[in-house]
Amino acid sequence: MISAIEWVPIGVADPSPKKYEFSPAELELIQMMEEHNMSDLHDVQAHLSKEKAEGEKTSEQKQSKKATPSHDLPADLRMDEYSSEEDDDEAVQGTKIGRLLVEDNNDDSEMEEEMDDGKEKDTMAKDSDDDDESDDDDDLADVPDTREYTPVDLEGLKAIGLSQIGTNAPAYMDGDEDDEDENDSDAEDVRLQPNDAIVVVAKTEDDFAALEIHVYEPETGNLFVHHDIPLPAFPLSLAHGDISPNGAAGNFCAVGTFTPGIEIWNLDVLNALEPSCILGGEDTSMADEIMRHNIMNSSASKMQKQKMSSSSGSSLKPGSHTDAVMSLSWNKVHRQVIASGSADCTVKLWDVTQANSNQANATTMKHHKGKVQSVLWHPQEGTLLATGSYDRTVALVDARNSDNVKRVKLPADCEALAWDPFNPQFLTAASEDGTVTCWDVRKFSDKTPLWSIVANEYGGVSDLSYNHHVPGMLATCSVDKTVTLWDTYDAEQKLSNGPPKAKMNKDMRVGKLYTVNFYPSSPWLLGCAGGAKEIALWDMSHDDNVQRCFGGRSGISAKNNVLSEHAAGEKQEAFDAMMTQTASSQPTKEANAEKSSTKSKKKNKNKKVHKAGR
Repeated sequence: MISAIEWVPIGVADPSPKKYEFSPAELELIQMMEEHNMSDLHDVQAHLSKEKAEGEKTSEQKQSKKATPSHDLPADLRMDEYSSEEDDDEAVQGTKIGRLLVEDNNDDSEMEEEMDDGKEKDTMAKDSDDDDESDDDDDLADVPDTREYTPVDLEGLKAIGLSQIGTNAPAYMDGDEDDEDENDSDAEDVRLQPNDAIVVVAKTEDDFAALEIHVYEPETGNLFVHHDIPLPAFPLSLAHGDISPNGAAGNFCAVGTFTPGIEIWNLDVLNALEPSCILGGEDTSMADEIMRHNIMNSSASKMQKQKMSSSSGSSLKPGSHTDAVMSLSWNKVHRQVIASGSADCTVKLWDVTQANSNQANATTMKHHKGKVQSVLWHPQEGTLLATGSYDRTVALVDARNSDNVKRVKLPADCEALAWDPFNPQFLTAASEDGTVTCWDVRKFSDKTPLWSIVANEYGGVSDLSYNHHVPGMLATCSVDKTVTLWDTYDAEQKLSNGPPKAKMNKDMRVGKLYTVNFYPSSPWLLGCAGGAKEIALWDMSHDDNVQRCFGGRSGISAKNNVLSEHAAGEKQEAFDAMMTQTASSQPTKEANAEKSSTKSKKKNKNKKVHKAGR
């Protein structure tokens, strides 16, 4: 099944991803090799063995100094004292006896006569060996050489697709050019194109869990798996971000699983063996220390690792969740901050840049009494966080003061949350009973929703998503295997006083649906997945019904369904301006009221979207 999907915005992924990324332990190993001028792992093992032997030798010397043997015994009784000259004589005598046993019977008399003179005997033995070798050579010289050299069958090589190079060497003997061509073809296969749409899929099949990075080519409609990342546990939630643990920009995905830890994976690494960092989870610091310093991989070190891993299984990092991580949200304003909701009924804030220290967990909130199914940062106000729980409440929290919490009731357990990108003061929640409810957070304390509908009374609503380019376009998915598109605006593009209207319902044919998400860099691409093993993409650019309902609203041409580089640059400039404005904005309520106060500002936003889609 597929439990979650997450789109990668256009221009974030590296067009030429690398094959491998060194871990901190490997970087430490490389540094040690450079310091000691080592060439390979054998040198490292020899160096560690030498250090270990020197340490043991030093300890033995210390012990020997404490217990010096006494010389009170006569010389003939000192069994631990010996002469090297005596050993040499015994070795020579042993060699003579060995040769005596294998010599020919005819040479016995000669050997017995010269036993008293060791040097002469050795000389005769060498001469005898030389004579034997010369006799063998003479015997081989009399035997004719019947070996034949088969010439290269050029016709046969051509028949199997090989050609001749040089005089007698077949084509496969010259591998330099082939290797270069192969490397070029491999690099071309993994290279990403500017218009490629990238979606991250959290997939579990039997006992194997993985992140699959899919690439969709809008021009050809081709969808394929670019690369995958094995996961140690069943994934529950995903969140995309662009800040690494060392504070550099990149392409990363946070993964919440049934374990208490949050793994941050680098999506630009094809053969990623371990995450860039882990927020919370099991405390493996002692095991990591053993891993760094016991590279010899002896049986003793293996036993020690297994013993420590089993003993540290119940030990968690400071500030960690104690149960599964059910929801994640990566802050788009303060880009190093991640919010997580867990089955332990807590909400935690994390600083990715402090992942390698005990200060990664910044705040722990305990305002819910049930499992926290959904957390979602406000798209513009970087301190405003919405949370939804199985205690049938939705809460609004100011991260600067976690005690300032406002709640509203839901008719059933919360399944998902979404902010309206064109009206950022509107928060929408989906419930397990199929109800979708929207509030104006400026009037959150009134407890009265802006509108509420029963989107699906049979299968409930498992997820919902707003279109980032088309005003009023809302998608919901359900376990009845369908996606429904809703219109929250009336004909004049004003907010309707009544509930939103269902425009169309589509069976996506990938089983029960658990997740749905609009592509943030295109107006007409939607992805969804669930109980089946495949993800379904709905390219609405050629859907007449969708274009009839929503095509003319934003003025975006259906043909230009992917942002150009120029438009992407304009979008980035608008994002930077928004960040600057947010940094100097007033408190949340006043800022939201100011942004939605006049009709002219809405029209300016629509014009901006129209310009971005050209």
